[in-house]
Amino acid sequence: MDTLAVTGITVDMLVKWQETLEEEILILDSRPFISYNEGHIVTATNVHCPPILKRRSGGFVALENIVPCGQKREKLENGEFRKIIVYDEDTTDLELSAKDSNLYSVLKSLRQQIDSIEVDELCYIKGGFKAFSRLYPQHCRCQSKLPTSCTLNVEPDNAHKQEAPVEILPFLYLGNFQDASNLELLHRLGITSLMNVSTKCKNLFEDDFTYMNIPVDDNPNADLAVWFPESNSFIDTVRENHGRVLVHCQAGVSRSATICLAYLMYTAKVGLETAFEHIKSRRSVISPNLNFMRQLESYEKEIKSQDGTLNTSVSDSSMDSSMDTSSNETASSSSSGLQSTSGSSISQGQVFGGGAFDFTFSPTFSSPNTPLLSPS
Repeated sequence: MDTLAVTGITVDMLVKWQETLEEEILILDSRPFISYNEGHIVTATNVHCPPILKRRSGGFVALENIVPCGQKREKLENGEFRKIIVYDEDTTDLELSAKDSNLYSVLKSLRQQIDSIEVDELCYIKGGFKAFSRLYPQHCRCQSKLPTSCTLNVEPDNAHKQEAPVEILPFLYLGNFQDASNLELLHRLGITSLMNVSTKCKNLFEDDFTYMNIPVDDNPNADLAVWFPESNSFIDTVRENHGRVLVHCQAGVSRSATICLAYLMYTAKVGLETAFEHIKSRRSVISPNLNFMRQLESYEKEIKSQDGTLNTSVSDSSMDSSMDTSSNETASSSSSGLQSTSGSSISQGQVFGGGAFDFTFSPTFSSPNTPLLSPS
């Protein structure tokens, strides 16, 4: 296949394609998952592109990260998608986009990897999600109470079940009520304490474990941030006593994930995006509601105002050695038994090789052969 030029398309063009070529277009959201979770184009797939991966690979993003969904990636490799559309928040002209932006990196990496795939168009949306959602809110899915076309993504009672809790840090686990109800599992993991972030889940084993209750519902008005100091202190106490705590709500998706995010931000002095990538890489179903995300954003500002510059990963912080100590002291008393664990460092993960390669853009959809720039 000849090398594709990248073209900018209007939101109207995308909607036309959605209506006439729905099965032949692949829409990719290059924004951080936090933004994607707040709102995205229906059918769009979120690119997994954490900052540390881009830094280590020189901006290159592997196809497995660009299209994390195996089924969609297989369709792409089989030539079933004729058009690939990538968007970010609000880029109107790719020529003016920063070379280290997700949009630029994803488009650049795609062009290197789809030479053997039958694709007719590789495009970006002019104006990004901001322009699209303004003109076509009915084609978006978002966590917002305001637009009538969008619905709030609240935590369902019986959804997102996983077979076992996941290790966030050697002394901190995230799971659901089903996990908290399994005495054998709790003993096998070496759990010594449980944090119950719900109003309906019962403390089933109060004779066996120390409990902390945070009676908060998963709704647009709940104040979970007021509990952050107390929950952080509880987890710190468990850690100092060389124990392990399981934080759970009903589904292990919103409330308990928010508590774990707040603790990681507080103890490792990292930003929300870094903490989110760390936890999501271990428990992919996490999805704090928009209300809780706003509270976490405010909490990030509070931490930054107190500590100045935030770390970009847990490995940058001084807590590494203490986490290793905690892990070693508890390892002999329990086996992991986890569905997905990756140790204590946010920065762990597969690193893909990259490097500079030629990349030309076309300014509009109608003139794909006009080069705008050729980055080094």
